[in-house]
Amino acid sequence: MVVELDVFSGRPNPRWELDEPTANPLRRLLSELDVTGATAPEPPGLGYRGFVVAEDGRELRAYNGYVTGSSVVLADPARSVERFLLAQLPPELEELRGSIALEADA
Repeated sequence: MVVELDVFSGRPNPRWELDEPTANPLRRLLSELDVTGATAPEPPGLGYRGFVVAEDGRELRAYNGYVTGSSVVLADPARSVERFLLAQLPPELEELRGSIALEADA
């Protein structure tokens, strides 16, 4: 499972892989979310735009309390997926944690 932190403009976003022991709790979190008919907010053009998770040709974006895919919108009012992925931020990206944590709590 590959995670991308969608945060940069004009340079590549940071990406990293989750190993199976780490990906399994994320899969469990995702399976516990409810499908919603609400429209997820569009990420801004600049700054933090959420996390994109890719696995088996499928992409999901976790942003601002929603997880969206090509044909599904899941409600995540506690932002549990974003918080989980923020906790998995690799050490070399640690300098981004403060600004992302503030955005994720907004």
